[in-house]
Amino acid sequence: MELDKIYNEDCLKTIKNLEYDSIDLVVTSPPYNTGGRGEYWSNTIVNGKRVYKKEKRYDVYNDKETTSDYIDFLVDLVNRLDEPLKKNSVILMNLSYGNENPSDMWLFIADLIKNTPYMVADCIVWKKTSALPNSTSRNKLTRICEFVFVIARKCEIDTYNTAKKVISISPKKQNFYEVFYNIVEAKNNDEATGINKATYSSELVAKLINMYLKKGDAVVYDPFMGTGTTAIASINCGFNFIGSEISKKQCDHANKRISKNRLPIFDGVF
Repeated sequence: MELDKIYNEDCLKTIKNLEYDSIDLVVTSPPYNTGGRGEYWSNTIVNGKRVYKKEKRYDVYNDKETTSDYIDFLVDLVNRLDEPLKKNSVILMNLSYGNENPSDMWLFIADLIKNTPYMVADCIVWKKTSALPNSTSRNKLTRICEFVFVIARKCEIDTYNTAKKVISISPKKQNFYEVFYNIVEAKNNDEATGINKATYSSELVAKLINMYLKKGDAVVYDPFMGTGTTAIASINCGFNFIGSEISKKQCDHANKRISKNRLPIFDGVF
């Protein structure tokens, strides 16, 4: 498939057409299945009056699947990625939980371990710069952190790739590696748009890429490209990308961002 391109289609179609052993890293943030928060109230001033309107969080996907359908979809996604994902490569999947469906994330992880050749090899805590939006729950804690799960093949749990360099060797020939902490601080998002109110953080993605890919030719794939966050982070880290996005509006928006904007290169500094 053509590199540095976002395909305006369902990710399962893209994955079917990816060449075997062609992807070095998957970085993605699937919809969180936030249930009732799949819609939100917007407000604008019309003729001097404030007008409220109920709108979808995304312009195509409604983010209101049943728990079983949501989990089945993500498990199927991981299974299908097994063909194009190179040996000892990983999937970095940002997942969170809504007040309405607090167990979805954990049920998916359990099903992943049970029904795929993959497991959670590590867990990265993404600490955001703020906890917005403010909590509206009487008893749920206000979350300033989310999770990025490092998903690796069970048979590669001791061999999967990172960008760690050897910094010293002991007299007994034991290697000591540079430290990448499992808490990564990065801004919340790349700003909401009229077509996506839950954009991803290119600062976070760039830091993740530099933790798991060494410099050189490599391809990053994002099944849920949205407004182009993973693409921009990949470009600025010096890597190629392939993306999937079902929304034509978001594809068009992403392509404009890619052509006009270049973010600073995050070179493994945390």
